[in-house]
Amino acid sequence: MNREQARQEIRNRIKCEQYLEKSKGGLYCCPYCNSGRGSNGTGALKLYETNTWTCHACNKSGDVIDLYQLNTGTDYNEALYLMADEIGIAIDTYTPAVAAHNSPKYRLKRPQNGEGGKGNMDMPLNNKTHENGDKMPIRAGADYTAYYRECRKRLNDPAAVAYLNSRGISLATADAYWIGYDPAADPAGAPGAMGEEYKAHPCQRLIIPTSPAHYVGRRIDGKREFDKINAKGSSPDIFNSRALYAQGVQEVFIVEGAFDALSIMEAGYSAIALNSAGNYDALVKKLEQRRTVATLILCPDNDRNPQTAEQVKKNFATLAAGLQRLNISHITADINGEYKDANEHLQGNKGAFLDALERAQRQTAAKPDNTAYYIDALMSSEIERFKSDKKTGFANLDAQAGGLYSGLYVLAAISSLGKTSFALQMADQLAAGNNDIIFFSLEQSRLELVSKSIARRTVTRSSGGDLQFETAVSSLSIRKGYLPQQVLRAAEEYKAAVNDRISIVEGNFSCDVAFIGDYIRQYIRRTGNRPIVFIDYLQILQPADKRQSTKETVDSTVTELKRISRELDLTVIVISSVNRANYLTPIDFESLKESGSIEFSCDVLWGLQLQCLNDELFNGDSKSKIKEKRELVKKAKAETPRKIELVCLKNRYGIANYSCGFDYYPANDLFTDDTGTEFKVKDTGKWVRV
Repeated sequence: MNREQARQEIRNRIKCEQYLEKSKGGLYCCPYCNSGRGSNGTGALKLYETNTWTCHACNKSGDVIDLYQLNTGTDYNEALYLMADEIGIAIDTYTPAVAAHNSPKYRLKRPQNGEGGKGNMDMPLNNKTHENGDKMPIRAGADYTAYYRECRKRLNDPAAVAYLNSRGISLATADAYWIGYDPAADPAGAPGAMGEEYKAHPCQRLIIPTSPAHYVGRRIDGKREFDKINAKGSSPDIFNSRALYAQGVQEVFIVEGAFDALSIMEAGYSAIALNSAGNYDALVKKLEQRRTVATLILCPDNDRNPQTAEQVKKNFATLAAGLQRLNISHITADINGEYKDANEHLQGNKGAFLDALERAQRQTAAKPDNTAYYIDALMSSEIERFKSDKKTGFANLDAQAGGLYSGLYVLAAISSLGKTSFALQMADQLAAGNNDIIFFSLEQSRLELVSKSIARRTVTRSSGGDLQFETAVSSLSIRKGYLPQQVLRAAEEYKAAVNDRISIVEGNFSCDVAFIGDYIRQYIRRTGNRPIVFIDYLQILQPADKRQSTKETVDSTVTELKRISRELDLTVIVISSVNRANYLTPIDFESLKESGSIEFSCDVLWGLQLQCLNDELFNGDSKSKIKEKRELVKKAKAETPRKIELVCLKNRYGIANYSCGFDYYPANDLFTDDTGTEFKVKDTGKWVRV
């Protein structure tokens, strides 16, 4: 499900009450302003039926995700994904309009400790000591590098962490951009009474470097007096201006304040803060000297003071004019909504803030699909991903198909031809080849499938390579509890071959494609591996909408499975039954139940059939000689081994059509290559045995 659906699901299933303390009068204690914990115990925080809350003392409001963040110290993204994980759902980042931008190529990884910003500083510079020990940095003209290091060591102080959390900024993001903490900072000295000289007013401040020679001291003790003071004797520089030239950055947000830039970087994008009116021109001059290849997204504040708002508008208009003169790609975007600035928006409505950033980013992609960019930036990586080293383990099939590629495969057959056993044996062989496998079994139990895999291994080969069935045990016998030494040995061999790489998910008759998509995404997120997915079988999957007809259900399911395979770069193999009317005719597109979407959406279509269907008897009128056909099919099914043919009806990855012969031993759920049988296409277009 997408982010908004996940947020709603979390709101529905996790209640605010578990993070709140009950107070008097049916209200709750506010975790922000502590209303309700006083002597009278009357809280001011009210819960609503929508699982949202408002504190009428401090005017804070939010939902259960906000409370989770406060309790765990996580940012919004982390909270959303952790809470989704708690209730067993996976978040799908795909939306058609921004599919490309949601890929790792376009989205920036949020900086971790030791990575990222460093403002504009080349660290380390030197280790000059500063005046007045650790409490006061050296004065103008020298660098503050040593002071920044000392402040960074104190960033874990509870006062600093609490302030960052209140602003929606994680400790990891703050540390990555050299934010520090000074419990008694007074960067420039502060004015005393009227007519008096500057004098010291030390207080708790976050130290935000903009260059080795300048920083901003942000007061964090809740008082507004001298809230933000620059280091004395130097001018504010552009915060994080290195982002303009960072490798791989496609767009950079331009905002006014450092906390606005940190808010955007917290969400996974790149941003710089101008910090002063003089830096609008400074940015243009910097770009004159060295151009950026990124698209710049200009994001002015919504200042509530009309005069200030007008000046901000003029400053950004001047900046836009300079960028236009330099022919640097840029847009202007509103990422603040009803709030004053980006940080207020992050605090007030994180979901809307993230959506606003995504919309702004999407505006930069004027020609996101042009082929020149694709060839330069994407084609080589996609070629590497497309290269197949996934072998099915069937030598004749691998020789024809070249292995498996990312895409949607459909394996169709009538009942009793062993399509589940064939798919399971392929899954086991792929797992033994070091591939992760998820096998969604909607009809058969895990016991049935695992007993098939073990039974297959009880069949041995002589020194000459001939199959030996004297000590073989059927899967049915294993399920009934017959466990002689050869079965136990086969079980150990099977475990050693596949290890933990194959997962069998027992479905039920309420399983739909949304469940499968969620399970796969969660598997990838937890393991970091992209599995090969088997689904047994298509016609059992439930409709997403109960009002859908059978054909509509198959169409929507196949389309969604195709989308999952492309989005996650997976091989998805889905088993399908065929029409009973086609049981006595060679398999083709008409054999598939409700086959419209299968024919057009799948990348590869395989059909399993009895080899006897290549007999001349089946090449005439489908309604003639029914009795003879049934007798021949009955005889073919009774054979041991049962002669099976895999026919490729559609292939986007190589040979347009091919056929492979197999010997099928039903009692032991074993398929072997039928190397003694070859097929060719007659002039009629039908496969015939040579």
